[in-house]
Amino acid sequence: MDDKEYSLIEHLSDLRTRLMRALIGIAILAGAAFAVSEQLLEIIRGPMEDILHEVHGPQAHFIVTGAAEYIGCQMKVAMVAGIFLASPWVLYQFWLFVAPGLYAHEKRYVTLFVWAGAFCFCGGAAFCYFAVFPQMFRFLMEALPSDIQMLPGLDEHFSLSLKMLLAFGAVFETPVFIFILSMAGIVDPTTLLKYRRYVIVISFVIGAILTPTTDPFTQFLLAGPMIFLFEAGVAVSRLAIKFRGKPMNRAAADAASNNDDATDIEKKAP
Repeated sequence: MDDKEYSLIEHLSDLRTRLMRALIGIAILAGAAFAVSEQLLEIIRGPMEDILHEVHGPQAHFIVTGAAEYIGCQMKVAMVAGIFLASPWVLYQFWLFVAPGLYAHEKRYVTLFVWAGAFCFCGGAAFCYFAVFPQMFRFLMEALPSDIQMLPGLDEHFSLSLKMLLAFGAVFETPVFIFILSMAGIVDPTTLLKYRRYVIVISFVIGAILTPTTDPFTQFLLAGPMIFLFEAGVAVSRLAIKFRGKPMNRAAADAASNNDDATDIEKKAP
């Protein structure tokens, strides 16, 4: 742990610095992603267009209700692409912010945290795109009466899709954070399992809030992965404990650090 004492103002100043650097990284990559924003728009609208054509025929299409709506969607998709592309950089800035409060044995996991976190974040978005979108959009289309044809608004569709991609990406970070906390001795499998029933209830509540449909299957597409990721977190917590041994609390870590310092002094003594 850093021996320097930080005041509240210094913490806030460091937080502002990390946030600014993270935002600059996102902005740079979002600007680069804007160059291919039309291709990204085609990818995002793909699952909905496939079902539109299947249900209403090849003439079905998206609509816009304003002159600036399309370019607004381009900016949105470029920004979200920037967030995903910059996720290693953002996670690294977060790590630098909390690093002064960590011990040396905890700081060694920066590479694991950054790259595993970015992989899970992007993996969550991929799961949402390939597994959730087709089922959710199909339900929405099939729920319409036969005499009503859907012409989805581009901006509304993209806002929903991008929010869900980000939500799934954030949820899939769960095992990474649990692993890091377990390596640091902050949590352990026994403590996590005490909250299993609460996690299950909260997962279905979040699934009901974030999914735009009322059918249980679509809600389970979000709640199910959340529960699975919690169980995966418990498993990686066991792995962390096995790899590191019994987790040390802060007092034990201080004592071990003091013993190491005393040993070093004895070795240096003539």
